[in-house]
Amino acid sequence: MNESVRQQVRLIVQWSVITFVVVNAFSWNPGWGGRNDRKPGREVERYLGWPACYYCDLWRSDHSHEIALPLYFPPVPLSREMSFVYHSFSLMALLMNVALVICGAVIVVILVQAEHGVRKKWMKPVCIGLAIIGGLIMMFGDKFSTHL
Repeated sequence: MNESVRQQVRLIVQWSVITFVVVNAFSWNPGWGGRNDRKPGREVERYLGWPACYYCDLWRSDHSHEIALPLYFPPVPLSREMSFVYHSFSLMALLMNVALVICGAVIVVILVQAEHGVRKKWMKPVCIGLAIIGGLIMMFGDKFSTHL
């Protein structure tokens, strides 16, 4: 592997890590509404991770006024008007998300090597296999997601 290919591989790895962190830390799926256990009050549920939700938490408030929902969208809430109730975490879902990023990064690295003239007969089957694994992770990731 020559120096230009090594540099491209480093960039692929760096961008894969950045993509993983951004997608999995900020791919929240919020739910909010009134409280069923008491009136007045509000609740915010936050689900993090894609394609499998690896973390979710529940926040509650006894205030009757509307809450500022954008303050609860980042991974760390920026508001104190609600209190933390509980959370759930799934290591398997997090590992599936990591595996999806690794599959994509390896495919891109193999394609970069093929572009630079490195042609091995194992490259095509490995890319196809990794694409199938990635597709299965995206299809069945929700089955391993954590829930409140």
